[in-house]
Amino acid sequence: MCDDLVQIGEARVCKEYPIDILFCSRCITAHQRFQVPKQDLFPQTYHYRSRHTADVLNGMRQLVDATEQMLGDLRGKKVLDVGCNDGSLLAIFAERGAATFGVEPTGAAKDALERGHRVVEAFFGEAVAASFVKDCGRPDVITFTNVFAHIEDLAHVIRALKLLSGPDTMIVIENHYIGAILEKNQFDTFYHEHPRTYSYTSFAFIANALGMRIAKVEFPQRYGGNIRIFLTGATGEHSGHDRWQELSAKEKDLGDGFRRLSKRVEIWKANKSAKLLREIERHGRLVAKAFPGRAAIPIKILGFDVDQISAVYEKPGSGKIGHYVPGTRIPILSDDDFVEGKGPLLNLAWHIAPEIHAYMRGRGFSGDIIDIISPADFVDGGK
Repeated sequence: MCDDLVQIGEARVCKEYPIDILFCSRCITAHQRFQVPKQDLFPQTYHYRSRHTADVLNGMRQLVDATEQMLGDLRGKKVLDVGCNDGSLLAIFAERGAATFGVEPTGAAKDALERGHRVVEAFFGEAVAASFVKDCGRPDVITFTNVFAHIEDLAHVIRALKLLSGPDTMIVIENHYIGAILEKNQFDTFYHEHPRTYSYTSFAFIANALGMRIAKVEFPQRYGGNIRIFLTGATGEHSGHDRWQELSAKEKDLGDGFRRLSKRVEIWKANKSAKLLREIERHGRLVAKAFPGRAAIPIKILGFDVDQISAVYEKPGSGKIGHYVPGTRIPILSDDDFVEGKGPLLNLAWHIAPEIHAYMRGRGFSGDIIDIISPADFVDGGK
């Protein structure tokens, strides 16, 4: 599991779980065959915090801007963020005058509470929804930012949203988009925290299950290509209707894209392994920058450990510092302790490469930076 971070010096070995991706050609949704219980995936000790990634914060501002464009003035609006983490999105809504509420099952809830938001520390479900309506009324806006991917029991969440939503409630869902994942070879998004990955068609089914309509669809560039859906119970024509035929036609072929991606992963593995091993042979062990959870996947596929990567460096304050990369004995250290290697720097957060490259240049690193995944890696016979 990508957040199963063993403390440096501890002997515990991470338990491993299989990954097998299924694809439904009817609702155009990818599913993990094997699902890890949510209590194991998202414990109190969960280390991720939204505030440490500029790309995430920029995407959140765009979501709030888009919501404001849809609803107008947000002052006094009740906003409930499901899976609010440290409250970063709610803080942006609060800047616009909204009343902010969150649901968060991990220890990140304390961070959100300290920022002044009202937070329920629990997994979202029917009991939480009923209690929220009783205590606070129905929200004007319900947001899910890359949280819908984490839902293990979708039917239960649909029932909870029906209890929670009023006729004027807007639900805003942003998630990885299957089309962008396949187009950009983002195989590392398929890790255990993501039981499902969605398409426009997926959300059309979800809207129907909720008795709502898709009022708008956007495709922001966050995380290498997301889909942002606005659901409303208000009557009116679906504003994305003119795009439906185009999107539907494109999405019908996505199943073939999964088969192609499976073959491309093998090409990536051969090319990237050969390139990095050459660098290691010339210069010694690599140093790496950033550990987003998804990086556990390419590291595992390459079979790299501390013999190949001496350390991964994270921004000061990250809860991941002082632990090993899951499944390895590669230590995660603070940027303040950065020790430059003789060879290139390996960027594990390749999906936000411009941010990472600029950050490292700003800290004075002048050597080569190699992204763990790049387009050239998928060219058969490439160097």
